[in-house]
Amino acid sequence: MAEQDKPVVVDAHPEKRQHQDHSYKEDADLRGSKGRLKAIASEYQVDARLQDVEQEDLAHRSANRQRQVMQKQQANLEAIIAHTYESCHSETAQTPDPDWLVRFFDLARNIHGYAMQQLWAKILKQEILRPGSTSIKALTLLETMTQREAQALQRACALSSTFGQDSTKKLVTGFRRRQGLVQLLRPEPPHKLSLGHYQLSYTDLMLLMDLGLILRTELESGIIEMHPAMPFTLQDTQYMLTPLHKGMRLYYYRFSPTGHELAKLVGKRVHPDYHHAICALLAEGFEMHSDIGDTVNTHA
Repeated sequence: MAEQDKPVVVDAHPEKRQHQDHSYKEDADLRGSKGRLKAIASEYQVDARLQDVEQEDLAHRSANRQRQVMQKQQANLEAIIAHTYESCHSETAQTPDPDWLVRFFDLARNIHGYAMQQLWAKILKQEILRPGSTSIKALTLLETMTQREAQALQRACALSSTFGQDSTKKLVTGFRRRQGLVQLLRPEPPHKLSLGHYQLSYTDLMLLMDLGLILRTELESGIIEMHPAMPFTLQDTQYMLTPLHKGMRLYYYRFSPTGHELAKLVGKRVHPDYHHAICALLAEGFEMHSDIGDTVNTHA
């Protein structure tokens, strides 16, 4: 995988926390809500009414706080630039759109966490190599996302796949067979699995829907033809699916355009358990051949 295409792992970095501004000493006073609040208020210089000693006047306190905010924003930008520079080598570069750069720096100045700063550094590098890689809309949404939300997106990416001629990422949950006369008399239940068993809880799914990264409705594909076989790409392995019966359809959740765009940045961790489970489920209704020559099932 090319250096610029490597995904960013949005995880906490305990070894880096000592360098972050938001490192609070875990003593007895800070375990209580009052102690914790006082520490936060002191760091952000809004603790004047919590102190017993006489403070500077309001105008001075406001000016000091604004100065501190600007200094933190400057430090954030410099950290992102440093991360970007460290990742650059001898690739051919281009000049990003000036308006894009203005919006990037305006948004990136408020990114404090180490992992998220690395993600923004990756975005900047991609834009230098391939201007237009990340839209302003995606940047604006990303700026509002917490690390927890970014991690939920990354977990969804680990379960994502594509099928047919549509390259948009999807979360396949199962399949069903078209109901014929026999099935109408004795309906066949859909073949489905729960994403919650594979580290993507219902709460995470709803969170991503609220962010507009995944469409809210579970969708159903069109009927999958018997011939030719349909391509199905899962975690960098491509399979060819041939239905064992007529009228087969897949159930799935679809990433939105912005969700698909951000998914390319946070990358996809391989989830072996899900990979095995979805292949075993699909093998109940499809003959599957991988791009390395393996056959997942042997139904004829």
